[in-house]
Amino acid sequence: MIRTYNNIGLKPFNTLRLDSLCDCLVEFDAVEDAPSAVSLAENQAIDGKIAIIGGGSNIVFSEEYHGVLLHPAVQGWDVEMLGNGRAKVTVGAGVELDRLVSHLCAVGYWGLENLSGIPGSVGGAAVQNAGAYGVEFGEVVKSIKVWDIAGKKFLDISREELHYGYRHSLLKEPEYAGRYIVLEVCIEVSSDYSPRLTYGPLKALSSKENLTPAEVRTAILEIRDSKLPKVEEVGSAGSYFKNPVIDSQEWKVFCKRLESENIDVESVPRFVLENDNVKIPAAWLIEQCGWKGRTLGNAGVWHKQPLILVNATGNASSTEILNLESAIVESVNSKFGIELKPEVVYL
Repeated sequence: MIRTYNNIGLKPFNTLRLDSLCDCLVEFDAVEDAPSAVSLAENQAIDGKIAIIGGGSNIVFSEEYHGVLLHPAVQGWDVEMLGNGRAKVTVGAGVELDRLVSHLCAVGYWGLENLSGIPGSVGGAAVQNAGAYGVEFGEVVKSIKVWDIAGKKFLDISREELHYGYRHSLLKEPEYAGRYIVLEVCIEVSSDYSPRLTYGPLKALSSKENLTPAEVRTAILEIRDSKLPKVEEVGSAGSYFKNPVIDSQEWKVFCKRLESENIDVESVPRFVLENDNVKIPAAWLIEQCGWKGRTLGNAGVWHKQPLILVNATGNASSTEILNLESAIVESVNSKFGIELKPEVVYL
């Protein structure tokens, strides 16, 4: 079924709860409806301006969006047993990611338990390569089914072709962004014991006998609840900034900055990658600049996790969110010589 909404408020379609206004939103819930939905959107669009949205968990809308939003809301999933404890799960792009994770954990499948509690849709997770606590969604993806708007055809794109990286996929590359509508995502999970417990607080679980995916999920949710706002209570877009990655030369310059700020280099949390590049938590940089718990107007930095920008009063505008973003980026760059890059998408 295809549904069209004109002059619609977007508060229900973004987890920041920005009360933006959109000229037209076209929503469809069946794979076969994609071509007709796109045609309808193209006929409604002003100057051909069309954008694709999922669960809205990483979007900052402008106060008014003059164009058409396409919302693939394909639901349901199908499980195919592959043998040796493995299963292929074909999931509608509109399925809530945490609903899928909850189900898979409950029936004993490993693979997505570390992503428990992440807001947004399965389709959005496939585009964004959502990740948390040492696991990325792209690791379990086998392929995705899309509607190619330019080629006017259905395509299956393999994981190898998706070019997954840190918060990146083929669908975020400039030449492909907005060309493909994710309709279904095919993942592979396993009942074979395979927990990922490298993240600090999870290491304690490694000594537990007969650990289940559901128990890891419970631990993950407890960690998230201790640090992160619940989007149904406080509007946020999840992790707002990417963790910056710097090379060895940039690390030396960064260390000199630390020295000038009287900060012990050993106090800096960091992850050395295979190519000797260093990933530094953006949350640490933001906190060192004094932003944790601060507000600018109706926008704020979460008091338990400075990587999260929130709609502090429920009445924040996109301008206030972007002003807060700019202020944080400027102060981190001024203090540490590192420019933070946002994870969010601007529409």
